[in-house]
Amino acid sequence: MTPLTLFSEPFARTGNIAGEGFRRLLGRPALGLLQTVIREALQNSVDAAPDGNSVEVKLRYRVLHGGELEQFKALAFPELPPGLSEPQTQVSEDTEIRSSNTALLGSRLGIFEIADFNTSGLAGPTRADEISEVEDPDFVNFFRNVGAARDTNLGGGTYGYGKTSLYALSGCSTIIVDSQTTCAGQPVRRVMGCHLGNAYQDDHEGAPKRYTGRHWWGREDGDGGVDPVEGEEATQLANALGFPARDKARTGTTIAIIAPHIDEDAELSSDLVESVLWNFWPRMCATTPADRKISITLEVEGREIPIPAPEEFPPLDLYSKALAKARAGEGKPVESLRYKAKLGNLAIVHGLRSPRDGIAQKEGSLIPSHSAHIALMRPVELVVRYLPGEAYPSDRVEWAGVFICSDKPDIERAFADAEPPAHDDWIPDMLPKGREKTLVNVALREIRQEAQTYAQPKSLAISSRQKGPSVAGTATKLGKLLGQTSSKGPGRRASGGGGGKRKKISISAPRFVKLDQIDNQLVAVFEADLSNDGSDPGMRLHAAPQLVIDGSLEDASDLPAGYEVSLLDIRLEDGEAHPDQLSIGSKGGIVTCRVAMPEDVAASVKFTFWKGDEA
Repeated sequence: MTPLTLFSEPFARTGNIAGEGFRRLLGRPALGLLQTVIREALQNSVDAAPDGNSVEVKLRYRVLHGGELEQFKALAFPELPPGLSEPQTQVSEDTEIRSSNTALLGSRLGIFEIADFNTSGLAGPTRADEISEVEDPDFVNFFRNVGAARDTNLGGGTYGYGKTSLYALSGCSTIIVDSQTTCAGQPVRRVMGCHLGNAYQDDHEGAPKRYTGRHWWGREDGDGGVDPVEGEEATQLANALGFPARDKARTGTTIAIIAPHIDEDAELSSDLVESVLWNFWPRMCATTPADRKISITLEVEGREIPIPAPEEFPPLDLYSKALAKARAGEGKPVESLRYKAKLGNLAIVHGLRSPRDGIAQKEGSLIPSHSAHIALMRPVELVVRYLPGEAYPSDRVEWAGVFICSDKPDIERAFADAEPPAHDDWIPDMLPKGREKTLVNVALREIRQEAQTYAQPKSLAISSRQKGPSVAGTATKLGKLLGQTSSKGPGRRASGGGGGKRKKISISAPRFVKLDQIDNQLVAVFEADLSNDGSDPGMRLHAAPQLVIDGSLEDASDLPAGYEVSLLDIRLEDGEAHPDQLSIGSKGGIVTCRVAMPEDVAASVKFTFWKGDEA
């Protein structure tokens, strides 16, 4: 079997991008490098799936030793370019010093593979100056070109810069790719390697020549360039290099990242699982249509790693419910009034906090211990980022939201263009001043407002976390909420109506006074002002304790175990205390209520008037 041939790219007369410039295109993603690679690669796999195809992905980490390693290096790297052929160090932008070639010269070699199936593979011509009327130029856009525009309608990728993360994860900035695909409508197998080094000068036929630092391993094309190994030779080479088996019916691509920056410890498996789940759960839910699903398997040094279903991996169980609501249009529309445009749909659900899986309990886990976030997505349903919000005061309740921007081309394009190369945020400032920038700004403003007020509406709640004067200071805000509802009950209105003189029987919104501790029970004390003209001697005042949750007042009878609030008593001025109601007759003055409540919740009280003959 003939080994691959090394080709080093010289600078063209019209110029090229240098290897180090290529590497910097990714910028500085907010995510970790491994997570960025998984996001980028799987996003590309989704975009490469023909309509109606579900995608299968295999992530595998293996380590080569001995004869297996020697065969791999002899076939894939029979010759090394400058920078990899002799010991040296490379200084990165953040001044971290690392060896750039230890792996390729050492006695062991780690390889991280990302293999997808049921995708189109790296199709089309292998030369950047050729045009195909049959396939998109995926091969040249991946290997040759830099910054090619998105060619997938509503796809996850935009300009392909994120592919540089593949080289960044490699300790020697090197990958090898195996693709079963098509060219001119005919099936073809392709294998090729690439290394991103630094620009340099070297002698060529006795004269100095400048090189970009980009190097390929393939076959000389007879015209001063390099092409991939193709056909049966490529199939045999892929098998010899140990890549996942595939045939003409199993189209797709395997990307092998050489000597990845991966800690070979017990946390590698959990890192992979949580990266997959946290970023791709929308495509893994039971409710996801079959033609949009991703089936992902993990293997670490020969051991298969199970991936839980999102519905069984808190808090993704809540996010899955929110996604189902958003898909069904049951959420809250986010709109631009200025442009009369619906920007997307926002759905939020809440529930009791479920215990976390062991994977999510490790230090530094991606999975929040207390969910209070909104997952931002475009219609491709890949998570762009999680926008944090205000959590419930109690750690026993959590919420999760999903926002999907509109699939109208102009609106979806605005959000896509607001993404940086790593596709991990929406940054309106990346857009020129105008309609698109305004649309993204408006959407983010509305989403942030919802995230900050969903669990603890600023004008709704008194929380037992607040103590002393700081609690009293929010009483007026609480009153604004309760004042809208406290004068009405299940019976007739007490204030009269029609054309006669209005009867003056009313009560103000409750005011929070203080927190007490009675027999190890937290008690909130509320007061309200009762006005009574004595016009209805049979009138009774009823008080009901409530918990403020989901932006509304929940009746005590509807609360789950552990969230019970109860009314200890109600009294008028210095009169006798009663369990839940007063017969007020012609009396008025200050009404005092005491509510027993759990720690770290937001509680209140609701007043209603009952006629003497009402139960």
